[in-house]
Amino acid sequence: MSGKKELQLHTIAHMRDMTGEDVRRLEPRASGTFYRSLVAWAKIQPGTPYLVEAETGRELTYAHTLASVNSVRQLLGDTPRRIVLALPGGVVNAVIWLSALSGGHMLVPLSPDAPDEEKSRIAQKHRPDVLFVERTQEAQGFACPHARVIPRQACDALLEQASSYESLEPVEGRVCLTTSGTTGEPKGVVLSERQIAWTADSIRVSHRLSTRDRGLTVLPFFHVNAPVVSLCSSLLAGSTVIIARRFSRRHFWSWIERFGITWASIVPTIVAMLLETEKPAFLPGSLRFVRTGSAPLPTADLLAFEAHFGIPVIETYGLTEAASQVVANPVPPGIHKPGSAGRPVGVALRICYPRTDENGEMLRDVVPGEMGEICIAGPSVIGSYQDNAGQEAFQDGWFRTGDLGYLDEEGYLFIRGRLREVINRGGENIAPREVEEVLLWHAAVREAAVVGRPDPIYGEQVVAYVAVQGAWSEEMAQELRQYAARRLSPQKVPVDFMALDALPRNQMGKVERRLLRMREQARAAACKVEHTVFVS
Repeated sequence: MSGKKELQLHTIAHMRDMTGEDVRRLEPRASGTFYRSLVAWAKIQPGTPYLVEAETGRELTYAHTLASVNSVRQLLGDTPRRIVLALPGGVVNAVIWLSALSGGHMLVPLSPDAPDEEKSRIAQKHRPDVLFVERTQEAQGFACPHARVIPRQACDALLEQASSYESLEPVEGRVCLTTSGTTGEPKGVVLSERQIAWTADSIRVSHRLSTRDRGLTVLPFFHVNAPVVSLCSSLLAGSTVIIARRFSRRHFWSWIERFGITWASIVPTIVAMLLETEKPAFLPGSLRFVRTGSAPLPTADLLAFEAHFGIPVIETYGLTEAASQVVANPVPPGIHKPGSAGRPVGVALRICYPRTDENGEMLRDVVPGEMGEICIAGPSVIGSYQDNAGQEAFQDGWFRTGDLGYLDEEGYLFIRGRLREVINRGGENIAPREVEEVLLWHAAVREAAVVGRPDPIYGEQVVAYVAVQGAWSEEMAQELRQYAARRLSPQKVPVDFMALDALPRNQMGKVERRLLRMREQARAAACKVEHTVFVS
């Protein structure tokens, strides 16, 4: 291993001990990292598969991927383009990501299922030059008559005929993503190739990825997880990534066995779904671990998964604003702590008093072990949102995540919710996740989300939305209330339980708490109107 590589590994491993000023002095990875890595691996192991489609078995070797990226770059030309990518996950999607990042273009990924109204908004905001779509007619919703439309069939033909293995000069590209918008208005996040490369290499190091690994992703390519965590980290490791268009509970374990998967990237919702499946006889096979991100993983589900399947679950914490992963549990033989997102990786992290506190604009650390707002800094972290929205989140070189958590004595991060999700009951702040974790230990509870209900006396009261096994009844509500009362302080016990068939979630599996809060606000408004009418 070169001295430069040893220094890089040492830097990543010790970022958690660095100050904000130390982080600001760090040099991000050079532009062209992904393309140069692709060229290098195409020379070292040209016949090794890099990209494989789970559903079809179609694969591109490292050499063929290089030729495919060259072909797409030549198709797009040297002039920087604004590209909307509205294709399902797969080989074509992956090649376009790498081509945009290495060809100097701005990539705007979009769900292939986006309605015309959303397509129109994207087109008005970004004015794309190129549209990659499944079928030509799907471009009509963008209402961009001057944009070049390239359907999947044309992409497949281009990749099939790709034969240019010469090395082109890489030009740094960017990608524009949006935050999930589960707690507020979605904001634009523009990430450079260098920021993505920094995070991807941090993932490679923290997950100990090598040329022997074969990763599986079942997550969409219009969010940050799949392209960075799976596609880009695998490229830097010289390993293979198997890409599924979408998650399939029926096929998941057969993909693990068929492709000799060593690690898989999933989300907590998928963990819950897999817990309803039988343990395949081949496990553990070659599977080293599954990693979860994008949303908090209930401790009960983590322990149940490990007990049922005998496979370690590595919980992580990531942000679109930092090109995904910023915290991760160590993979075996390291110690991963159930309930914790792990330790900082590739960023400096501190726990500060929230801006809403009496500290005003100052960034001030809480007492070690206390809960506060998670703040991060590092080469992967953006300095602003698109159009300078939400500038209050950026302070003195640090990004205020809006997430609440604390660090234990060993530097492991425990996340307790969002600032906007905190329930203020009579001046006491209650973290929803603490209550949810308790409820999820009850055998009848499949899902739980806790929000605040407007209250004229306390300001807010704790209300739990649940999805349960079997039929809902008042007796079940009373049982859950008593169950919570034995395990929580009185002020944290839900005053009401609302049963749903399933909690509302976005495409990455995050609970849409905003919808639940709106429901509670509407209920409170209706009660106020009824009370006014009755009194008058």
